[in-house]
Amino acid sequence: MNRLLFGFLLLTACGREVTAPATALIVTANISPSTFRAGDSVTVTVTVVNHSDVPQSIQLNQCNRPFVVSTSAGAVVGPDPLACFAYSAVMALAPGAKYSWSVPWFGRGSVPESTPTLIPGTYVVTGKESIREVDNSASMSLVPTTIQVTP
Repeated sequence: MNRLLFGFLLLTACGREVTAPATALIVTANISPSTFRAGDSVTVTVTVVNHSDVPQSIQLNQCNRPFVVSTSAGAVVGPDPLACFAYSAVMALAPGAKYSWSVPWFGRGSVPESTPTLIPGTYVVTGKESIREVDNSASMSLVPTTIQVTP
């Protein structure tokens, strides 16, 4: 009887569909204010939240800035470059924990790939892929935000 019950439970467990785990790391970018003139000072806050049940490794050293600015067509146009020290600073982000970077930005683009100051228009801002530690295979979702640069 025990063998029959064990076999039934084994078949039942093996017959279930295996679903992929939910996205482990959610990265959001927020700009305050979201509408501004190029050259005005705004604050960009990038937040990463661990939605998994296990610690996830993130890279704290974000050379230049922890965000990317692109056109609505996807062409990367910013931010402007900063001096960067190439060192690794990894942090284990506990389940449910979050980490944020808040940095000033002046609506300047990448030089020479774009104009030094962004032209008026709508842009998309996302966190960088490099936030996830290189050896971390956890899934990551980058949640974009839209900004408006005015004349």
